[in-house]
Amino acid sequence: MSSKRLKGPDTEPQPATRERLILEAERLFGERGIDGVTMRMICEAAGQKFAGSVQYHFGDLEGLLYAVFEYREERLQPQRRAILDEARTHGLTGDLRQLLRAVFEPNYRMFADEGHISYMRCHAAYLTTHRPRGVEHPVDRASPTTVALREAMDLLDRRLAVLGPSLPTRRLECVGTMFLLGMVEYAADPSRYAMSVERWYEELLDMMVQAISVLPRVTGDAQA
Repeated sequence: MSSKRLKGPDTEPQPATRERLILEAERLFGERGIDGVTMRMICEAAGQKFAGSVQYHFGDLEGLLYAVFEYREERLQPQRRAILDEARTHGLTGDLRQLLRAVFEPNYRMFADEGHISYMRCHAAYLTTHRPRGVEHPVDRASPTTVALREAMDLLDRRLAVLGPSLPTRRLECVGTMFLLGMVEYAADPSRYAMSVERWYEELLDMMVQAISVLPRVTGDAQA
């Protein structure tokens, strides 16, 4: 009997256990902030009696956060690929709006079509707290789940090359935070906006195109 008690996470199929941990972590990270969540909280939410399940499957909380991104990016990639293919078919690979659609529309569709907002909450928390600390996203490791996302980002870099070598990437993170928080706020109380989610998404795209493309301010140092 003691051997059965020591099995821990092996008492259930690993894929099902991993997925439950990922989905509960995504929800909790979004609701409480990444720093406000412990491995024990995630295990309890996922119905895992073995308190070391997160460590067993992911190593630590950052490993679990990375797994959340891998899980979602794999599912979002086909939509990104379709939008990029559409851009190539219609000669829009230099169009900022189309490229921003490739990056963000799959996230929007999760809410518009499925009512799912947890991933955007989680991603917003990451961009505002853990990204500045250097915690990596799968795009930083050239994960196969981010091929289409990296293509869209490369096209944005080329389109915005006039801004300089690093500003497009920084601006993309800023407008990404704008988009995610805008969608999260809409989801919290759509009645405040007096418009459909489709209209709000288009409004966000309009704001993002303007914000990402405005020319840098010329400072006294730059003139000197």
